[in-house]
Amino acid sequence: MAENDVPPVAVTHGVVHYGDRAVLHGVDLRVETGQAVALLGANGSGKSTLIKSSLGLVRLTGGEAALFGTPVPRFRAWHRVGYVPQRLGAGSGVPATVREVVSAGRLSRRVLGLPARKRDRLIVERALEAVGLADRAKDPVTSLSGGQQQRTLIARALAAEPELLVLDEPTAGVDAASQEALAAVLSDRVADGATVLLVAHELGPLEPLIDRAVVLSHGRIVHDGPVPEPAGVHAEPGHVHVHPHAKEEERLWT
Repeated sequence: MAENDVPPVAVTHGVVHYGDRAVLHGVDLRVETGQAVALLGANGSGKSTLIKSSLGLVRLTGGEAALFGTPVPRFRAWHRVGYVPQRLGAGSGVPATVREVVSAGRLSRRVLGLPARKRDRLIVERALEAVGLADRAKDPVTSLSGGQQQRTLIARALAAEPELLVLDEPTAGVDAASQEALAAVLSDRVADGATVLLVAHELGPLEPLIDRAVVLSHGRIVHDGPVPEPAGVHAEPGHVHVHPHAKEEERLWT
């Protein structure tokens, strides 16, 4: 199989259990090179569990996952993947500036033990500019708003120059300006040939860049194709944005 024919993400018959409770039921997901794919669905449908299992952050209890054609347990080329977690806090309780957090994205590209090169510093500055945080580079991450912290995490992922960007609900609780900035950044990355896989509760400004929507319900894929109209039809009106599996995932995998 040619390199271009190998999908960046492939989950085959994926099954995940938390204790004795099944969260994913034999899910198949294949994301092709250059695609922008959104995973949609109501809270608790299995969206975040699916992307985490595709990266090996949650263990599959059945089926298999592969990145760029390599089974996840054997995958080592993590510089090819940029992952933006779900609002975990860019500072993680450790005092750090915005630039320091974003610079961490270059670690997978640098030779162990050697200082950052001029190119590394340039890429970090470009990532900061891309998310509109160049003027906050010296500020502590803890001084930023939630939306700005999320943009910091996105800049960290961009700094790694990944071929695949995976984002877990990057717009949840984020202000409109940050959503617009994210949409512009991702559009540029897709135009440059990157692959994007993201979880969303609502697409909002991201909708124009999405090639394909995969809708989950109760751990099963119920739609795979164009973005449904309206794009938020998968979410139940008025229901609270919570993640019932979050605490269980933390207990099992951290």
